[in-house]
Amino acid sequence: MIEEQGRTGEEERDAVAPGMDDMLSLDDDEWRAVLAALPALVSARARNGERTRAFVDAVLWIAATGRPWVQLSSSAGPWHSVYVRFTRWAHEGLWDKVIVALDDRSQKAGLLRRLVATYLRSRSPEERR
Repeated sequence: MIEEQGRTGEEERDAVAPGMDDMLSLDDDEWRAVLAALPALVSARARNGERTRAFVDAVLWIAATGRPWVQLSSSAGPWHSVYVRFTRWAHEGLWDKVIVALDDRSQKAGLLRRLVATYLRSRSPEERR
């Protein structure tokens, strides 16, 4: 909990998640495995910039901390854009490929599996009745 007065919303988000914890970030081997598992078009775009890797790291941070999306560090980009991309990947089944690439036994795969499952259950037509 941030006790300092006078902080702006952006400064508060940065203080909560300063650049993402290394333990929650993909290492180079994990990133290569994720790239190899993504469909060709998504993978090609991901290879041409660090934004996709930063996106996956941001989602890992959300999965590990349970924090609201709005508290993502500004270094991850606009939180709403990250959230929308997360939901698109969930509906397209891309997170399943990422989870398999990270190896079902890894902590990161488990965190992502729970986050995606929770999101998809919340969007289930049966549960909205």
